[in-house]
Amino acid sequence: MSQIILDSGPIISLSLNDLLWLFDKVKDYYGTTFSVTEAVKHEVLDHPLAGKRFKLEALQVMRLMKKGTFDVLKSPEIDALTNEMLPLANACYSAKGNKLQLVHYAEMSAIAAAILSKADAVMIDERTTRYLFEKPEKLRNVLQHKLHTPVELDKVVLAKLRRMAKNVKFTRSAEFTAVCFEKGLLDNLLPDMPKSKENLLDALLWALKLNGCAISTKDLETLLRLESK
Repeated sequence: MSQIILDSGPIISLSLNDLLWLFDKVKDYYGTTFSVTEAVKHEVLDHPLAGKRFKLEALQVMRLMKKGTFDVLKSPEIDALTNEMLPLANACYSAKGNKLQLVHYAEMSAIAAAILSKADAVMIDERTTRYLFEKPEKLRNVLQHKLHTPVELDKVVLAKLRRMAKNVKFTRSAEFTAVCFEKGLLDNLLPDMPKSKENLLDALLWALKLNGCAISTKDLETLLRLESK
């Protein structure tokens, strides 16, 4: 049985595209466990329930939590590891002598939970966090381009942080949806038109990209090519 830890981004991206039901499908068919931390629960349920804009999406998330599709993880160990890793993550890059605060508590708690539970993957749509662990030099280039100023990278701090998360694998809602598509879990949405599969996958991936999943057009087109073979 596999376990995937979810950050808030993928839940939001999939809920905005009416695709939350995929979690039920994958859990029922493959026995996959989907887990969220208390901090992520606050972002996708507690906070939006107090407002109006995303209340409907939060109610859908609540239903999944009540039926056990999303397992909520809460432990002092997760909190402790999150509080250890977060300052390191936000000390890796600096510009004009100031540390760049790039990572938030909830997403770091998801990574901490993945480490402690030895999860198969952590699903994070936010590019900055994934690049920090997977492509730190590329992230520095992105930051320099965005800030229009040189950015320093503390390689000693980065190395310590990456050692802590050395076994963590990252994925996004786009890859998750592409795998669901490949397994036929989205066949009920196939349109009655030529190249129905290609058109459906294209629509799915672009919808996720436009609703929060940080996937480049190049990566999106690569997924399209791989799934069309």
